[in-house]
Amino acid sequence: MYLSEYQQWLSSPRRVIGMMSGTSLDGMDICLAEFSIDEEGKHRFSIKEKAMYSYTLEEKDFLTRFLQDTISIEDVSHANYEITRLHAEYLQRFLLEKGVDSQECDLLSVHGQTVWHSPPKDGDDIGHTLQLLSIPGLAAKIHLKTIGDFRTGDMVLGGQGAPLVPIFDSEFLYSDEKDTIAINIGGMANLTIIPRDRNQQIMAFDTGPGNILIDLAMKRFFGKQYDENGVFASEGRILERLWKNLCELEFITQKPPKSTGREMFNASLLQDILEVSFVNTFPGEDIVRTITDYTAWSIAENIRLFGNPTSRILVTGGGANNPTLMARLQKELPEAEFLTSVELGFDADIKEALCFAYLGWRSLGGLPGNIPSVTGAKRAVVLGCVSS
Repeated sequence: MYLSEYQQWLSSPRRVIGMMSGTSLDGMDICLAEFSIDEEGKHRFSIKEKAMYSYTLEEKDFLTRFLQDTISIEDVSHANYEITRLHAEYLQRFLLEKGVDSQECDLLSVHGQTVWHSPPKDGDDIGHTLQLLSIPGLAAKIHLKTIGDFRTGDMVLGGQGAPLVPIFDSEFLYSDEKDTIAINIGGMANLTIIPRDRNQQIMAFDTGPGNILIDLAMKRFFGKQYDENGVFASEGRILERLWKNLCELEFITQKPPKSTGREMFNASLLQDILEVSFVNTFPGEDIVRTITDYTAWSIAENIRLFGNPTSRILVTGGGANNPTLMARLQKELPEAEFLTSVELGFDADIKEALCFAYLGWRSLGGLPGNIPSVTGAKRAVVLGCVSS
C-alpha cells in the first residue's frame, strides 16, 4: 500500500467493526465504531453499535477442545474452518439485529481465536503464536474488507505478540494528573501502565490468570461455566495451604515483558495445585473463594511491583462483573482511584473488540500497532494481514 493510500484512509472518518473472542471462551464481542483524526491530530472514536453474544455450551465445548487437547493437523484445519464460519454467523446476526448495512462499513477487524501462544523466553529470539481464522475466507463470506493476524508481525521481531491493547490505552486513557492503569480481566489478566509523565515509557503485560482458574474450578465442583456475580466465592473462606501454593507460581512476580495463556494456566495446573494442597475434600466454595482472592492478589502484586498503587485504575473484561473479585482487588489497592469505563466514554464489556477495531483502523492508515517497550519487539510495525 502506497503512502498516498494511507493518507486517503486517514483523511475521512472510517466505520470499523471489531470482533473479539478471548481465551475465556465466554462468547463473541462485536463493536461498530467510527474513527477519525481531529484538527489537532488527536485520534477520536464514537461507538455506533455493540453486542456481546454468549457461546452456546456446544460451541464452548468445541472451542475448549482445541485449546486443551492434543489434536491432529486435520482437526486444526477443521477448527480453522469452523471458527471462520462461527465469526461469519455472529457477524451476520449482529448486522441484522442492529440494522447495520455492511456496505456502509469500511473494514472488519478480527482477533481470531488463540489456540496457542508461546512467547520468547530463556534467551530465545522468536516465539510463536496461532490465532485460528481464515481472513480471506471471512472476507469472502461477508463481502467486506477484513484484517486479522495481528500478533505475528510483533513476534517475528522478537516481541511477545501481546498485549496489543496498550496502543488504544495510551491514546485514549492518558491523564496528565495521575498515572493510569488499565486492567483487563478475561481468561488471563493483563494491564497497561500509562504514566502521567510523557517522558516515561508505557508498560503493559499479562499479570497471570484472570477468570480461567475460577471458571475451571466452577466447572469441576459445581458443573457451571463461571461464578455469576461472585456468589459462590462470597460464601467460601480462604484455604491457607492452597493460597500458599498459588502464591508460589513464579510467573506472577516475573519481570515484564511477559505474556501467558492456557499453555500455563489450565486444568492440568489446577489439578496439580489442588492435589499438593490436599483440599479436594473441602467445600467447593472455599476453593473458588481462594482462587478468586488469589487472582485479585496476583493483579495487585504486579501493580505493587511494577506500577504505582496510587494510580487511577480502570478494570474491564468479564472479571469486572465479579463483585467478590473486585472487592478483594480494591482491598489490595486501598490508595488507588477506581474508575468506571462509562466515565471514560465506552462500555467495559466491549473494550477489546473496540481495541481491535482501532488496531485495524491504524493498520489501514499505515500506523504501527505495537509498542516495543511493551512487547519487547525490536521496532514498531504495522500489524495484520488484509483481504478484500
